[in-house]
Amino acid sequence: MRRIAVFLLVHLFLVFPALAQDYLTLEEIVGLNRVVSVAMSPSGDRIAYLRQVPRELYVDADGPAYVELHTVDLEGNSTAYVTGNIEITAYAWSPGGDAIYFVARRDAEAEFNSLYRIPLAGGEAEVLFTHVSDLIGIYPAPNGKSIAFTAADAPPEKVTELVEKGFKAVVFEESVPETHVWLLDLETRETERHDLPGSAYVLDWSSDSGRYAVGLAPSPLVDASFTSQDVHVVDASSGEVLNQIGSVGKLGHFEFSPDGERIAYVGSVDEHDPQNGRLYLASASGGERRDLVPNYMGHINDFAWIDDVSIRWVGGRGVYTEVQVADTGATTEVDQPEEEGVVILSMHANAGQRAFAAVADSPEHPPEVFLVRDGEAPARLTDSNPVLADRQMLRQEVITYEARDGLELQAILIHPATKQRGGNPAVFLIHGGPEAHVSNGWMSSYSRPAHVLAAEGYVVA
Repeated sequence: MRRIAVFLLVHLFLVFPALAQDYLTLEEIVGLNRVVSVAMSPSGDRIAYLRQVPRELYVDADGPAYVELHTVDLEGNSTAYVTGNIEITAYAWSPGGDAIYFVARRDAEAEFNSLYRIPLAGGEAEVLFTHVSDLIGIYPAPNGKSIAFTAADAPPEKVTELVEKGFKAVVFEESVPETHVWLLDLETRETERHDLPGSAYVLDWSSDSGRYAVGLAPSPLVDASFTSQDVHVVDASSGEVLNQIGSVGKLGHFEFSPDGERIAYVGSVDEHDPQNGRLYLASASGGERRDLVPNYMGHINDFAWIDDVSIRWVGGRGVYTEVQVADTGATTEVDQPEEEGVVILSMHANAGQRAFAAVADSPEHPPEVFLVRDGEAPARLTDSNPVLADRQMLRQEVITYEARDGLELQAILIHPATKQRGGNPAVFLIHGGPEAHVSNGWMSSYSRPAHVLAAEGYVVA
């Protein structure tokens, strides 16, 4: 009788293999951690990164995911610096690499967040500064004397008084305050606001700390931030706008060259371009821009200067990403697109470094920290979800099909755990367009539980 029971159990697992495997559950997918940002240290020997940690289902109060600060060396040894029930919204290395600045609201009762400094050698983080509104972005000057930050003015006293009395109406497109650039003197802790023509977003310093470039939009509204930003070069001492770069349409990452003579940026062909994806070069003092990779049949997503004449960039063609180097004195031609490898979502490096830090994912894991050395495959440095080692991953592949007009299209397909006679039902996870894109990386999230659906017998595409 015992032999019959064992035989039936083995037969059941052969007929229904999904029952014999441990697949990801919906609760596990919602609880997966992911790396959201990386920053290479000035010396290039460590990487600071932010890890997003979802709140525990059915336990924690409602709210956004926690965001922690960690570092990892180039061998994959990770150190936690700021963890727990906290949301870090911005961070940056000190110019000397001996500390990390970060922005958070560590006191849940505090009205606004604060700027902190934590030594790399360890110890408690110290509060450096609290503004009259929430800090948005922080940008330490290379000379170590000041930190530029973006933030709004203090709310008008009358508005604060009315809110306290219950008048909390939000007027559509009238209640969003402009964001300004401020300079914090690290010695005196005094601040100075620069009056610039627009609402400020991202900022980058020239290497001599004499100027900064900042993305300004004519208003703080979402549409303006998406489609109307331009790079302005500003004198850091006076706050005077020296010139504009002349970007049109959507604007992505931008950086001064190491010598401060030029600015590279990811921009759009024109105002009708649905997605910024071209790598442009312009003089920091103004003038015509030049497309460094004009024939690229994909989107350039991120880049970093190597030296004054070369730029390392990450682009996406089809469902994979690739790393290339552009010569600023020539037009770059690219080879055939990559057809394998992890998907690089963002990168960071400092000039002179021959390796860069990256956030990348794959069909096997959500975004993690990777180190990418020239001429080598990306090396994974972190493991944010040990549970995945004990879970069975279903086969994920890239398929190509022909549209009615003959155009070949790619799609990502996850095979079902069990095949059903007559075919399996299918679930299509449709993304928006025309700028939205899906690469051959990690496919599951709280609203797109691809792995759970596949484990339940669905074909997922």
